Amino acid sequence: MKSALQLSDRLYAARQVGRRALVSSLYSPGVYTVTALALLAASTLVLNNLAFLDENGLLVLTRPFFLPVFVCAVLLSLYLSLHATLHLVREREQGTLKVLFFGPVDGVSYLLGRLYSQTALFGIAAGVVLLWAVGLGWLTNLLVQVDLLVVLGLGLLTNGAVVAFGLLAGAWGRTARTALILFLLAVLLLLVAQFGEQALLQAASQANRQDPLLFLRGTLEALNGLLLWLSPFAQMSRGMDALLVGDGKLLLLHSGAIVGQATFYFAGAVWALKRGGP
Repeated sequence: MKSALQLSDRLYAARQVGRRALVSSLYSPGVYTVTALALLAASTLVLNNLAFLDENGLLVLTRPFFLPVFVCAVLLSLYLSLHATLHLVREREQGTLKVLFFGPVDGVSYLLGRLYSQTALFGIAAGVVLLWAVGLGWLTNLLVQVDLLVVLGLGLLTNGAVVAFGLLAGAWGRTARTALILFLLAVLLLLVAQFGEQALLQAASQANRQDPLLFLRGTLEALNGLLLWLSPFAQMSRGMDALLVGDGKLLLLHSGAIVGQATFYFAGAVWALKRGGP
């Protein structure tokens, strides 16, 4: 694997790798299917909110599209990350990486190209989500605030971090099965930590000091504190909270944390790919 490529050579190689992956993905139905499912889930959330407002009379619903757009970002990012993971492993198993690395391509440029293609796909899907929000807002008389663009920007950063983690899983796992297990275990850990604590919250509220639920809840709280700095989705959620209260400094802090996560995972993917070889 080459290590002395100039920055311009790396960027050129990354663009070529990314363009090839982008065109291939645009000709497959996967990204269109996931985008459609994400919009279906988002539409269901909006309609449920409208039904709730209708049943409970006059209520104020602030930022009605924030949560639906967040759901779209999560689903799209998970799909694009998993797609990047499996594609990297497949190209390694088929010998494509070895052929590429005989040319003016190294691990950094290849992974940058993959990150570029997945980011471009998310950007295209984000444009569709924005059109959906504007159209549904017009049909339902719901206000679409300009700061929805900031949420989509947070989603773009989050997607980059999640895809970088997917590349790390793909570079670390020598086979598709291993990479898939690593990816799914990380997602499962995130879900258990974030939603398990909420499920135990009420159950442990009436427990005495000897109840094991209190220990489990404390463990999940500590795990959540760690995942706050490891999970791009947690940072995106907190960034949206900061946007709601108008705290620009906190928004920048969480945005910077997402960029830091992406850098950390990408550097790990480069190291793992160099260590394992093509």
